[in-house]
Amino acid sequence: MVKDVHKELSIFSEYLKQMGLKITNQRLLVAESIFRHPSHFTVDSLAESLKDRRDEISRATIYRIVSILVESGQLTEHNFAQGVRYYEHIPRHEHHDHIVCQDCGRIEEFLVPEIEKVQQQIAEQHGFALEAHALNLYGRCAELKTKGSCTRRLEKTPQ
Repeated sequence: MVKDVHKELSIFSEYLKQMGLKITNQRLLVAESIFRHPSHFTVDSLAESLKDRRDEISRATIYRIVSILVESGQLTEHNFAQGVRYYEHIPRHEHHDHIVCQDCGRIEEFLVPEIEKVQQQIAEQHGFALEAHALNLYGRCAELKTKGSCTRRLEKTPQ
């Protein structure tokens, strides 16, 4: 995994050079934190994980760095209809789809080859050459359904 992080940092550094942007410690620190992140994240959750560096890295700086990573193609931005943008480091995963809990915000990834085939067939039937797609399903997680509340949501609720 460390090798992949170094590779991704190298790709990011090269992109910064090509765009005429400086390679700063802040950019590398934020990028490394993202490349080590195991799943979807928000800028707020990223800022929280970097809180020991808060004096060094402002939230605005984090937003700018995330924006550069999206432009570079190393991050994908998702809007899961929750009013919050989520981000995902692309090289870590093969293509996949998402199912999102509309209550607690839990995001699960899935891949069903039959769904992929059907999407390809639909594109072809309509005369399209499919280049990309995103499938997001929305529902309520099992914990909410069985217990009537979700511990993840309770953790997010201010006390």
